Amino acid sequence: MIKKNKVINFKELEDDFIILKMDYFYNKQISYFIYLKKTNEYIGYCDLRLEHTLELYYYGNIGYRIESPFRGNRYARRAAILLIDLARKFGMQKLIITCNPDNEASKKTIEALNARYIKTVRVPFWHPLFPEERIKMIYQIDL
Repeated sequence: MIKKNKVINFKELEDDFIILKMDYFYNKQISYFIYLKKTNEYIGYCDLRLEHTLELYYYGNIGYRIESPFRGNRYARRAAILLIDLARKFGMQKLIITCNPDNEASKKTIEALNARYIKTVRVPFWHPLFPEERIKMIYQIDL
């Protein structure tokens, strides 16, 4: 990808503890497998959605899932930080991140990212999340 005459490398992203390896890039969504850097062990999945639509308002621009044995180590936060930095490189001005009200771990992750709580909303009947998920908490990160 080219942005402001710079090549954006987004195939792999990493910090001191994790590596995000791209699974696919399609229709303005980049999805990654998350691995521990030390052992190359698979620990989860995350994605970045590079647009703002009504449907994405309920999904959010960033999604993540950490496998049970690896939860509680702030890996989702680390992955989200890498995705936030990538969103900046793509020129995004803000990100929406959502979670279910009863998902305490996700709320803690979002709050650790200094996201601003916007509101709690009902998921409309036309949305693919409905009826499994009827309520979402909406947060925003200004880039």
